[in-house]
Amino acid sequence: MSDLEYGPVEFVLVGFPGEAPDPGVVEAVRELAKDGAVRVIDAILVTKTVEGDVETIEVEDASDTYGLEDVDLDLSGLAADEDVAYFAEALEAGASAELLVVEHLWARKLASRLAASGGAVLASERIPAPIVNEVVSLARAE
Repeated sequence: MSDLEYGPVEFVLVGFPGEAPDPGVVEAVRELAKDGAVRVIDAILVTKTVEGDVETIEVEDASDTYGLEDVDLDLSGLAADEDVAYFAEALEAGASAELLVVEHLWARKLASRLAASGGAVLASERIPAPIVNEVVSLARAE
């Protein structure tokens, strides 16, 4: 079996105050893409109005406004309306977020080898960084 063209892909909803992501967050996304850790496949700015309506902007259509003009969105439009609606449920009225669809490039080779051998990832769960750091801090304090 040949290597897979894409590795695991994850939807990440990043909330922020105001109507646009913080420049530091945008810079971190740019650096991850530049360093080859992830491939940004799609990015959508999602806002839930105070009335509860969901508004979206494809970042590709306004990449210079959001500081992602040098990030090649590999499959812009991949996130379906249903995906956006699902993740928008997590937003409070009047809040905004960026829905990122990222491919974990580090895992593509592993995914190819698993597929070739008939293996599969049986479970995966992401632990948020603040929780990991708190647990490590508590463990070191013992």
